[in-house]
Amino acid sequence: MPNDRNTSELISQSLSGQLNVAQQTAVDNELETNQQSRHFARISRMIQDSLSDVARRSEGGDEGIAPGLSRESKLRMKQSLRREQIRMSHSALGATVTADAMTQSTDGGSWGASTVADASAEQRRMTSRFTLVKKIGEGGLGSVWLARDEMAKRTVALKEMNPDAAEFRRAWERFHREAEITAHLEHPNIVPLYQFGSDSQSGQPFYAMRFVGKRTLVDAIEEYHDRRTAGVDVAMDLHRLLTAFIGVCQAIAYAHSRGVIHRDLKPENVALDSFGQVVVLDWGLAKISDEYESESLLSVNTVTPDSAVGKTLAGDVIGTPLYMAPEQAAGNLEDVDRRTDVYGLGAILFAMLTGSALHRKTSVEEERSIPIAKLLQRIATEPSPRPRDLASEIPADLEGICVTATQFKAHSRYQTATEVSDAVQRWMAGRSERRQHYANSCSEGRELRTSMMSFVRDLERNVRFMSSLPPIQGIVDVLSGRQGDEIATWRERLGVIFRGLLCTNGDFCSVSFARVEHDEFQELIRIERQATDISNVRSIPASRLAAGPLTDCMTQALDSNPDEVHVALSSECDEDWTGENRKPNRLAAGVPVFDAVTEELFGFVRIEADLDRLIESQLRDRFQATSRLFVLDNDCRILLQMNRDGGRARENDGKSISSITQCWSEILGPLKNCGEFIDDHNHAVYATCIDLVPGRYSLALALCLGEK
Repeated sequence: MPNDRNTSELISQSLSGQLNVAQQTAVDNELETNQQSRHFARISRMIQDSLSDVARRSEGGDEGIAPGLSRESKLRMKQSLRREQIRMSHSALGATVTADAMTQSTDGGSWGASTVADASAEQRRMTSRFTLVKKIGEGGLGSVWLARDEMAKRTVALKEMNPDAAEFRRAWERFHREAEITAHLEHPNIVPLYQFGSDSQSGQPFYAMRFVGKRTLVDAIEEYHDRRTAGVDVAMDLHRLLTAFIGVCQAIAYAHSRGVIHRDLKPENVALDSFGQVVVLDWGLAKISDEYESESLLSVNTVTPDSAVGKTLAGDVIGTPLYMAPEQAAGNLEDVDRRTDVYGLGAILFAMLTGSALHRKTSVEEERSIPIAKLLQRIATEPSPRPRDLASEIPADLEGICVTATQFKAHSRYQTATEVSDAVQRWMAGRSERRQHYANSCSEGRELRTSMMSFVRDLERNVRFMSSLPPIQGIVDVLSGRQGDEIATWRERLGVIFRGLLCTNGDFCSVSFARVEHDEFQELIRIERQATDISNVRSIPASRLAAGPLTDCMTQALDSNPDEVHVALSSECDEDWTGENRKPNRLAAGVPVFDAVTEELFGFVRIEADLDRLIESQLRDRFQATSRLFVLDNDCRILLQMNRDGGRARENDGKSISSITQCWSEILGPLKNCGEFIDDHNHAVYATCIDLVPGRYSLALALCLGEK
């Protein structure tokens, strides 16, 4: 044959019987040796038969025949051409496809197909039958049915090409390629393909795959955020979501290792079953990466090379806009690579954390959806949103993973899906360790609260006991003129007892007894611990005893009833407690003293305890999980700050806790109402109250692990 055009003309003339013997012999030889020529001859015969059918019916007087082909003839021709196209494509793959006739059930639900696997020198024929149960999904390219494999007796998902899409060659190529890629990827988190073939009657291509149910990642995300909004503990729900996300990352990492890029990652394309199985679906927009195309792991005789498909789609936008990477939105298909899928993974993580699609906010303007072209232009030119712009309570480190994955420039993202998976797994592992550290901090805080409250009650008992000692009343009698004994004797006896109290209670720093007259106080005896040497307990000489106007806490102690103790911070008692020369933080417990004879108010007994040293001693052996500890007064001013190593930090003393942490206003409400704040979400802060005077005065402890 001189060329393809001559061959085509000779074959057409042969069908009409217009060739001589020599020409017909040449055509027969060509058909016997050239497969493409045989396919062309079959198609030409189909067309001629359809035209002959019209002619016969017209000559027979059928007035319903309009000029051209009848509807029935067109349908038969389309079906014949589709079957021939399937034969041609499978022939290119080295497979033989049979078209065994199968009866159609009355409801149109039973249909069959057959394919044959290429086994080098030998071929095997196979006939299958599927019963369609119900349609479970539909897209522009194909429809997905729940079907029953009557041969294997199992439920499958069956995807067939839509009739409208079948009119276009590119749709056939995509459908064929989708089936080929899906079959090529064998991974636990990628849907397995069971069979690829065509319906023997309609000629429509289809493929059967594992049915994974209708629940998708979209449903799981919606349930998680509904429960979180309702105030339910969702720690386990988040753990399950992130575990599923890791499965998606691993599936995509495997696909990338096989040279396949998904290009349409979104929660809708991730199926979840009831037993933790995660399956990535819909590889219809997948492509073979350029670096693999020259040595593609797919069939070397595939219908259309990926580079060819890419050229036919150049400048098109491929993917779902709400989850689309900037390079996809710009239509730069040559820039689409595995990092585009990394962006898609970040978009899925964004939806998990916020409950919203990555570009949902971008797609709305003045509460109305903007045109697709404008949305794509924004995606292609503007930075991606951050999760904490929508939900401020999202852990900072987890947000950081999402932000890195969805960077505008591909080189700034994680470079592989494995890196995304590893980052999330590290966060989850650290989260478990952090959760344990936080539980330990909560335990430390509760123990400290119990110890502090026990100490305060012990302080109250001691000051009450000291006020009832006989030397106290002896001094009152001497100063009231009822006894002639020297006051020094009573002072000496009382001093011995006060000294013994300080020697046996290392956290007490002073004990004193004072007389009150005309809103002035005068100390009669004072025993104190030396500040620089706590083992040194000394008696203050009479000439050095304090005197002056009553302070607020002294007045409140004097206003109390007998044996009623007033506890306060030294800041309420000493006017110079702030500033560079401020005194150490102390707890002061005072009780009024009355004349036993006249029952008139005489003065007060007061014990002071070193609050800083008390807390340090309490935490010395158990201060391990917490990064920082703050002790706050009633006005939320910082009285004491301690670091992990147990060292003090005084540069913030006296400042409000709000200057240290911006979330304190959220903590204060539960702290006042419940006496405790537990950070279930971030595990960053634990706070508790210590009632010094129940219902009136308290300290607050805030244990901070730092934000994660």
